[in-house]
Amino acid sequence: MEKFNFTKPDFLFCEIPVKDGSMHDDRVWVYCTKALSLIEFVNVDTFKDFEFNAFQKRYEYDNSDGILENYFGIFVQNNCEFTEKRPDKVMDDAWQFYKDYLQWEDKQIDN
Repeated sequence: MEKFNFTKPDFLFCEIPVKDGSMHDDRVWVYCTKALSLIEFVNVDTFKDFEFNAFQKRYEYDNSDGILENYFGIFVQNNCEFTEKRPDKVMDDAWQFYKDYLQWEDKQIDN
């Protein structure tokens, strides 16, 4: 029998699996296994006013319909200092992971 090498991914995509129609249905997080940190990505296009109280960065995503979406990445759990990782790098890498997922999702919907 051939051995299979299970490896730990750098990032995990997290969402609430059972939807109840609340504002929490669309919340998504990316967990960085190497930094032991959790980042929530919030699409702020539907918010008139918002304020986040943690390390954050703004990102843009051009969806397949040509609509520019605005996101903020916010550390929900930040262990970057403990793991000797740079928070801005972890956040950017997590955004790239999430952006790749959004692009994949757009392709699935368009097909």
